[in-house]
Amino acid sequence: MNDTIIEQIYAEKYNTNTTSRKDIGDIYVDGVPINIKSSHVDRNNYSPNLISADKLFNHLSNPINNLQFMFVKYDDNNIIDEQLIDAEHISWDCLDIRCQGKGVIQLSKSLKVDNTQTREHFLKGLSQAYKVYITKERKKLNSLEKKYC
Repeated sequence: MNDTIIEQIYAEKYNTNTTSRKDIGDIYVDGVPINIKSSHVDRNNYSPNLISADKLFNHLSNPINNLQFMFVKYDDNNIIDEQLIDAEHISWDCLDIRCQGKGVIQLSKSLKVDNTQTREHFLKGLSQAYKVYITKERKKLNSLEKKYC
């Protein structure tokens, strides 16, 4: 069992196909992209990448767009647990933005879901997290500039 097999299982479950790695979702169900995040329960999954911060912001800034995450726990043979969550219901208490490209959102703590959180509040949290990310990157770049330039 691995992430590719997991994605295929859910594509079959929802009678759809998997997408390319560049797409915002691994599958689409009723026009809604679902980004599948799988983790093997017997391995350490350190701060898994969820999605590009810029891609998520661009997508969810349009009020007609939706995005869901399917969090799947599995062992060598079986899917043990699954959780389908609207992106805007994931609390920023468990997320960080780290350096990759324009910044990638990572699950830095145990998943925390807030079903009352609005999209507006989620995007405000993204903006605050991005400010922290940019501040860290700016310090790092200033240090590199002093060293090399």
